[in-house]
Amino acid sequence: MKLEGIVINSIDYKETSKIVNLYTNNGKISVIAKGALNPKKGFLGFITTGNIVSFVCTDSNAKSLMEYSLIHNSFSINDNIELIKAFGVIIDIIKEIPDDINHEKCYEFIKNVLLNLGKINTRKLMSVFLIKLLYVFGIAPNLKTCVRCNSNNIVSISISSGGALCDKCSTPDIEYLNIWKEYYYDKKDFNLYSDTNYDKLIKDIRDYYSYHLGINLRLN
Repeated sequence: MKLEGIVINSIDYKETSKIVNLYTNNGKISVIAKGALNPKKGFLGFITTGNIVSFVCTDSNAKSLMEYSLIHNSFSINDNIELIKAFGVIIDIIKEIPDDINHEKCYEFIKNVLLNLGKINTRKLMSVFLIKLLYVFGIAPNLKTCVRCNSNNIVSISISSGGALCDKCSTPDIEYLNIWKEYYYDKKDFNLYSDTNYDKLIKDIRDYYSYHLGINLRLN
């Protein structure tokens, strides 16, 4: 079977091989790369975390790698501490993705994030990534009506309540609410998203993941 995937991690298997865990448009799978610890075999691209690869493997319970080609490598992030942290968060989030979702759409989005890492504002990219992925985890914020009284006159967002609040239930902060709306809904280009106070936004995103999912993001 031929697939494309993002390498999540790899672990040693027997004396010379590795089990490589990948996220694909079919979900997460594990593939045995026989002889991967032998540098002459040329498996470095397939076993490196974060690399995007196209590969052919056996169609069996214990899948074995037959051949692969490298689509995108993650080596370029190693000289930038901000990119390294963002990269780590992306991989951590991939590990937590539920099995019962539309993996094809999710995979293409995450692939696009990795391809843009280092090309645009890292904090903007990560904010868009993390807010959109809330839908995948089933805890997307309600950004249409007040989560307390169901009013349509929403003016702010509550992290702990998981969505928008109206003028009777909170102090207005419409500009910040609009950022959450903008980052949650789709745009064709990451550069098209408005800039904002990323110290506040990323803190609130961390709090949202911690409060609603129990995931502690390693992101500043």
